[in-house]
Amino acid sequence: MAISLPLRINLISLVFASVVATVLTGLGGVFLHHQQMENAANRAYFAAEELAARAQRLLALEMRVEDFLNFEQQCAAVIQNNELLHEAALLDARGQLRYRSTPGPMATPLPTDLVETAHRSALAHGQASGEYVVLPILRGKDTLTAYAVVAIDTAAVLRSTLQRVAWLVLSAIALFALAVVLQQYIFWRAIGRPLGTLVQTADEIQPDHLSEFPVLPEQQDADDIGRLYGAFSRLMQRLMEARRQLLAHNEALEATVRERTVQLTEANEELARDIRRREQLEEELRRLASTDALTGLANRAFVMSYLSKRIDHVRRYRSSLGVMLFDFDGFKAINDTHGHAAGDQALKVMAHRLQSTCRQSDLVARLGGDEFLIVFEGFEDPAGVVTLGERVIHLFDEPIDWNGVPLHLGVSIGAALFPAHGADRDTLLAQADLAMYDIKQHGGGFAMAQAPAGTVANGTGGTNGATGITAQAAPAEAVSP
Repeated sequence: MAISLPLRINLISLVFASVVATVLTGLGGVFLHHQQMENAANRAYFAAEELAARAQRLLALEMRVEDFLNFEQQCAAVIQNNELLHEAALLDARGQLRYRSTPGPMATPLPTDLVETAHRSALAHGQASGEYVVLPILRGKDTLTAYAVVAIDTAAVLRSTLQRVAWLVLSAIALFALAVVLQQYIFWRAIGRPLGTLVQTADEIQPDHLSEFPVLPEQQDADDIGRLYGAFSRLMQRLMEARRQLLAHNEALEATVRERTVQLTEANEELARDIRRREQLEEELRRLASTDALTGLANRAFVMSYLSKRIDHVRRYRSSLGVMLFDFDGFKAINDTHGHAAGDQALKVMAHRLQSTCRQSDLVARLGGDEFLIVFEGFEDPAGVVTLGERVIHLFDEPIDWNGVPLHLGVSIGAALFPAHGADRDTLLAQADLAMYDIKQHGGGFAMAQAPAGTVANGTGGTNGATGITAQAAPAEAVSP
C-alpha cells in the first residue's frame, strides 16, 4: 500500500530527528569521556605532586631513594579514596621502579618515551600520556633524583562515562517522545491536512492535458496552500507557453545546426586538402634542398652534412668509413661534340649505374659538374675498397647510347679511409681529391690515398689498359683503367 505524502514527510522528519539525537548523544558521550579523562589527569597530577613532595622531604634529610622506609604506604596514601586513579609509584633517576602502591609489576608498562622526555626536560611541571602522569623530583634546583608516577584507571573512567551517558540517553528519549507528540499535532493541523488535499488535486492532472489544470475546491486563495495552488496553476500556464516557444526554437536551431554542419564539413575537407598540399610542398622543398635536380642523387650540401655526422658516429663506435671521389674522363669532349643535352644524358645514365652498383648503405652524391662522391662504411680491409673501385671502373666499359651514337667515358677515382687518411671531413676529402688528381695525371683509374709515412701497393684494372701507378703528391695504391 502506498504511503501518503504527509505521512512520508512525517516519517522523514522523525528519522532525521532520530539521527540528530543519536549523533548528539554520541558527541555528548565523547565529550563526557574527554572531560572525565581530564578530571582523572588533574587528580593524577595533584597526587603526583603530593608524592613528589613527600619524597623531597625525605631527600632533604640527606636520604637516598633506595633508603626510603615503607614508601609503598606513601604511594598508596596519595591515591587513597580516588576511584579514578589506579596506582602510584616512585622511580629512581635511571627510570627503574623502586616503590609502588601495590605489590608486583605495574599493571600497564610505563611508556619509555614518556620517562625519557621527562628525563631530558627535568622540569617541575612533569610529563603526561594517556594513562600516566610523570613528575620529575629534583634535589636542589637542577639535580634530577627520581620520578613520581601516578597511573589513571581508564576502566573506571570509562564506567563513570557510561553511567553519565545512560542518564543522558534516558533524558534524550523523554524529550524526543514529547517532541514527537507535539510535532504530530502541529504538523497535521498546519501542513498535513491542507497538503493532502493539494496532492489529491495534483493527482487529477492529466499528462496529455497540462493546460487543463483542475480547480482546488473550497480553498482557492483561502490560505497559504490555496495561494500556493494558484501560483502553481499560473506557473503551469507559463510553462506550457515556454514549452511551445522552446519547440519552435529547437526546430530552428536544428536547421541551423544541419546547415553549419555541412559548412563545417566542407571547410574541414578544404583544410585537409590544404594541409596535404602544404605537406607535399614541404617534402618537395626538403627533397630539392638535399637532391641534385639532374641525377636525383644527394647534392653537395646534403653529403657534406651527412659525412660530418657519420664521421662523428664511427669515431664514437670505432667503426670504419671511407670516401671515393671521382670525375669522368672525356666528359668535356662529349659536351663540346654532342652538346650539353648529351652530357646531361651521360651524367644521368652513370648516376643510375652507380646507384645500382653500390650497396643500400652507401651514399652516392653529385658534388657538381662531372664530380661524384661515394660514402661507404664497413670496409675494415683496404682490399675491399679496391674491389669496389674496380666495380665502379667497369661501369664505364659499356658506352652510353645517345640517339644511336655511342658515347665513351673514362673515370678517375681517389679513395680515402677514416681515420687512416684523415681525422676529419675536410682532410679526408682533400686526401681523396689528391689521390684522384694523381691518378688522373697518369691516365685515369683508381688510387687509394695513404698516410704520409705509408707505403704504396700497386694494382691493375680498368677500361683503358693502363698499368697501375703511384701518385706523387699523396702516396696511393692505384688501379688504372
